[in-house]
Amino acid sequence: MNEPLVKADTYFLNTRFYLIVLVVIGNMLFPLLSTHAEARAVVIAIFMFHMPVFVLVTGYFSKSFPQHPKAGTVLLKIACQYVLFQSAYSALDYAFFHTQGVVYSFWAPYWMLWFLFSHLCWKVLLLGFRRLKHPLAAAVLLGLAAGYVPVDGMWLSFSRTLVFFPFFLAGFYLRPEPLLRAASMRSVRLLAGMVTAGAFLLICTGVVTLPIDWLTSARTYGSLRHPEWYAAVYRLGMYGLQTLTAAAFLLLQSDRAGKATELGSRTLYVFLLHGLCLKLLEAAGLYSLGTSGLATVTLLTATAVLLTLLLSHRQVEALTHAVIDPEPASWLRKLKPVLRRAL
Repeated sequence: MNEPLVKADTYFLNTRFYLIVLVVIGNMLFPLLSTHAEARAVVIAIFMFHMPVFVLVTGYFSKSFPQHPKAGTVLLKIACQYVLFQSAYSALDYAFFHTQGVVYSFWAPYWMLWFLFSHLCWKVLLLGFRRLKHPLAAAVLLGLAAGYVPVDGMWLSFSRTLVFFPFFLAGFYLRPEPLLRAASMRSVRLLAGMVTAGAFLLICTGVVTLPIDWLTSARTYGSLRHPEWYAAVYRLGMYGLQTLTAAAFLLLQSDRAGKATELGSRTLYVFLLHGLCLKLLEAAGLYSLGTSGLATVTLLTATAVLLTLLLSHRQVEALTHAVIDPEPASWLRKLKPVLRRAL
């Protein structure tokens, strides 16, 4: 692998680590949206860009997928991850957590597992869209059209899959060299920092208010109280905002190898395990602490960062590798006797 590609992979691994920190912080603070204004401001500020960038990075690391000699195995591995964790989280929720509104079905991804289901769909969609003359424009139009389809966002992760797909394609087609050159320029980084800080300031001071449901992209235009025929214009505006803030965040990243690079290679472990940890902390009464809004947000943010570092540890990888990164052939061999008995 030549040096520019090595630097690009390092850059995106660093980015992926800081993104997973934001994912855990956002999910840690999410239950406080209706009770703590400070938590709501932080969550909305994070949601402006963290998922679009995460999807873009996922698309970047999918560049080799269409020519992969075992593309089917790649898809099967993601499917195995989804089935395993959908089963585990659903069983635990049914037995212990009893989360309100949860539908126990493989067709309704549990909480953050929508990303796994969508990742599987994005890779399949990629095989067809890369044959189009203007794939990114087609993906944007599909994302805009998704809001008109009267399908509840929980089913098949339908809305999020289509709405975030343009970012996946953008990552797939992204040429990293111009991005790395721009990110190395002090003036560009200063401008990116000003954009990021300005966006956070506008959200945290309440000057700009954004409905969280527009940022999660899981609902139809009608359920967002915009049944107008031109409702897609609002989503187009969201695309513009998310692209601007995502670009600013990306331009603040570094291509220097370090601890974040190593930890960035294990973000899947954090992603799939942190939900269970958050549910256990919630059951233990973490959200019942009688502290002020700012103190609560500070405490929970620090807890989220520590949790991310813990789940990124190589020992966690060693203990959970067989489940987090399953070998489809091995799992199918184990399931054959069970299926024979069931049939």
